[in-house]
Amino acid sequence: MLTGLEGAGIIALWAVAIVRAPQGIRSREQRPLWFAIVVIALAMSMHLDPVTAVLARVVPSAHWVDLATHLFSIVDAAAVLWFILQAARRRRHTALVFGAAVAVMVALVLLDIGAAPHARNQITPSPDIPSVPDAYWWIFFAFHLNADTICGVVCWRHSRRDSVPPSLRYGLRLFGTGILLASLLWVLKLGYLGTRSTVFAPLFSPVTGAEALFIASGVALPFLIQMRALLGYRRSHRSLAPLWRDLITAAPDVVLSPGNRLRAAAVPIQLRLYRRVIEIRDAMIVLRSYVAEATAEQARRHVTGHAVPEHMADAHITACWLAAALHSRRIGQTPRAQSLNLAGGGAHDLTEEISYLLRIAAAYRSPVVHDYRASLSGPTR
Repeated sequence: MLTGLEGAGIIALWAVAIVRAPQGIRSREQRPLWFAIVVIALAMSMHLDPVTAVLARVVPSAHWVDLATHLFSIVDAAAVLWFILQAARRRRHTALVFGAAVAVMVALVLLDIGAAPHARNQITPSPDIPSVPDAYWWIFFAFHLNADTICGVVCWRHSRRDSVPPSLRYGLRLFGTGILLASLLWVLKLGYLGTRSTVFAPLFSPVTGAEALFIASGVALPFLIQMRALLGYRRSHRSLAPLWRDLITAAPDVVLSPGNRLRAAAVPIQLRLYRRVIEIRDAMIVLRSYVAEATAEQARRHVTGHAVPEHMADAHITACWLAAALHSRRIGQTPRAQSLNLAGGGAHDLTEEISYLLRIAAAYRSPVVHDYRASLSGPTR
């Protein structure tokens, strides 16, 4: 169960790293984050038994595998700390971070070389077993504890700023919690180093797994929110399609950039949705010239006579006069100057505008508007 948690966390880290790779490689702003995640995943993976077994076949001695893993984890901690400080706009600490990392790595190598011959770099349960001195571990754990604690605190403090978007805010908190769990891991290892008690060792794997899962969740959250937003844009674009097609058929001049479907598919969905909103609005302005005041009043009476929810009444009225305008244009009626504000009030932002048009699009396909459309006959209004 506990080993499974560690494995699940590392798999989640690799999955996030792979999914975020295209954006991480292309974007200069995202590159440090992606690099940090890859390094964290590598550092955690190198401690797994299957990985160490493979490395033992490649490297002549398990001792060198241990030393290389420890040195790489120092690079990992420094890289993550550097990314967090960069994100918090504390770039002046770069030399200090990597200078400290190099100093720690040199100290570990010197302590390893100066120790008695030993097969592994591990904390031994007895001083009679040859290994590196305890100073090796005090320096190693202290660097990780300081680096990870600073990272976690900076993440949480940065997430409290009002300028931070909600998705990034919660992502930073999840990421910071994961890093602080890493600090807890180093405290546990320091406790084990000081006491050699068997109470601590069983906790290492579950804490590592929880750390990995929180870090992966923190990095994935903004991406998942972005994907959810893109899916929402796509649904809105598709839901507006029936109304949009009827309107641009009647008013083709409102189309902003006519072209083939392949070229249109290459345009980002946000821009396609924005264009569709503009084209629908422009078509409504054109078509209101085909609606007389009597027609607008008839549409209002028709909707009032049906059990239409209050929040959808205006959308149904608009859909009805649009149906009447399309009918009038189709039978060749001459447009006239329009004093009525049939297009409705202006929205405060694009989201509100999309919601308003989606209500009209839903009403346009409703039985109430279908009945009104069927009642139209002759060169009316």
